[in-house]
Amino acid sequence: KMFIFITGNDTEIGKTLVTSLIVKLLSKKNKTKKISIIKPVESGIESFAESDLGFIKKNNKHSKLIEYFNFYTFSDPISPYTASLIEKDKIKFNTLVKKIYEVKKNSDITIIEGAGGLMVPLTPSKKIIDLIQVLESDCYLVVSPSLGTINHTLLSIEALKSRKISFKGIVINQYPENPGISEIYNPVFFSDNKIKINGVIPKMKKDKIPILFSNADKYLSKELGGKFNIKTFIKSRNLLFKKSIL
Repeated sequence: KMFIFITGNDTEIGKTLVTSLIVKLLSKKNKTKKISIIKPVESGIESFAESDLGFIKKNNKHSKLIEYFNFYTFSDPISPYTASLIEKDKIKFNTLVKKIYEVKKNSDITIIEGAGGLMVPLTPSKKIIDLIQVLESDCYLVVSPSLGTINHTLLSIEALKSRKISFKGIVINQYPENPGISEIYNPVFFSDNKIKINGVIPKMKKDKIPILFSNADKYLSKELGGKFNIKTFIKSRNLLFKKSIL
């Protein structure tokens, strides 16, 4: 059974878009398998339609074997723990873990999307990274291509590895059509440092998002259901980098 956790090296990094694309590809390649999408905790929403799960469902209407689960929802657009204090709805960590395992038991593929980054608190003592560790799921990290991403990404990977979490690689989101020097070289740096790149998602305006979904397999690796070729991508970045510094 496939059991993966999608997290990010920052908030608003594009986890939901990446998760939605992964769901699109895996459901297409596993048409007879039951897929469960879990957003354990979400804050800053008033209805399902405007939630992360709502976005994923909207872009994956083709499959009838996808189920969606959310266990804590808060209306304030702040960290889940702070929102839980304001709204007087305490997050029970052990109960959360139990509910996720119950979903996993009845699913062939279980995909969990976190809230914010790894160190976002859920309770006074438990963070997103604690949830990933306890679940013993594989973990993918969504990162930006821009200046600062090397620091944020390396710190996140170090935190994951210190917990002995099964880190599978990164997905670079919001990659610009005309990249600057940082966007050109950052993927090369990751590759040179043996950080597996499982996909590169181009930056697009909201009204162009359907184009992403119609060509989803171009942007994600084989293990996530796509055809993205990292060697070809890195070769092209190296050539661009050399031209830029000449």
